[in-house]
Amino acid sequence: MAVLGSFVMQPADEWEYDIVYREWLTPSDGLSDQVAPVVAVVPEGLEVGAVVRDYDNKAVRVWLSGGADGTRYKVEVTTRTSEGRTRQDEFYVTVRDF
Repeated sequence: MAVLGSFVMQPADEWEYDIVYREWLTPSDGLSDQVAPVVAVVPEGLEVGAVVRDYDNKAVRVWLSGGADGTRYKVEVTTRTSEGRTRQDEFYVTVRDF
């Protein structure tokens, strides 16, 4: 698992976060078209709007919005590849109402 970083957003924001797997994947491997990425958010309250696979760029885009002021959320993304590899990454989002 890789910790990708920490970000700050406001409750009214709707942001996308890209996770690029190009350097991790072997040349013959790509994102699975059979198994969708799984996104888990702890604690509840930050909304996952969409999870989109970009097969050409070997990336997953996660759209997030909402959340409670002052709350730090862990976003965990588990992705499968077409050759059966699994990777789990996480990042943190703190919601601040400035």
